[in-house]
Amino acid sequence: MRAIIMTTALLTAGLAVPALADGSGSRCAPATKGQSVAASEVSKGLEGLGYRVGRIEAEHGCYQVRAVNDSGFPIQVLYARATGELVQARLR
Repeated sequence: MRAIIMTTALLTAGLAVPALADGSGSRCAPATKGQSVAASEVSKGLEGLGYRVGRIEAEHGCYQVRAVNDSGFPIQVLYARATGELVQARLR
């Protein structure tokens, strides 16, 4: 039950962000040196929500994360590298 609630909360937060045509928009502007959030911090945040992080890639100013929750639901999440802000979340 907890996993379902966490999945719903994460997806709701991701869907609240307007979808942009290129998938990342200006919210994933390149980070200046020393300004970016570490990929390990993004990973820790998702693991704290009960997700197993499979892969993190840095692309176009964003971290693209693939993860799976305790119930086996796979998700793909985009975080802005400069701020660590959630940009988009969706089921894979």
